[in-house]
Amino acid sequence: MSRWLLKFASYREKDDIFNLVRSGKKSIETRPFNPQKKRNYSKIVPGDTLVLYSLDTHEKLEREAVYTRVYKSIADMVENEPVEKIFPGIKSKNALLKVYEELKSKWGKAYAQKLEKYGIVAVGFK
Repeated sequence: MSRWLLKFASYREKDDIFNLVRSGKKSIETRPFNPQKKRNYSKIVPGDTLVLYSLDTHEKLEREAVYTRVYKSIADMVENEPVEKIFPGIKSKNALLKVYEELKSKWGKAYAQKLEKYGIVAVGFK
């Protein structure tokens, strides 16, 4: 089994996303799919260890991967994954799509371009 490092930036306040993982409310993490990158998250397999790292506090958590799915678009992913497990507190598919639009602006052009060109990876964990 492999170990994967996934770094967490904040969305609106310090460690907000990381704390959702810690609490167990968030159990699906998403990353832009990029088949040409060394860290090709689509290669995560059930049983792999996810080392989740907070860029705010430098804290680490470990979780076990349960599944990995690649989607051609965020919209496709939102139709097929439970919204509440991707971003707890977001109640609708449309609201989650708006969050991703915000993240594209916040996290930069390269993030947005990867999502548009290759799609997105959803990794379920426990």
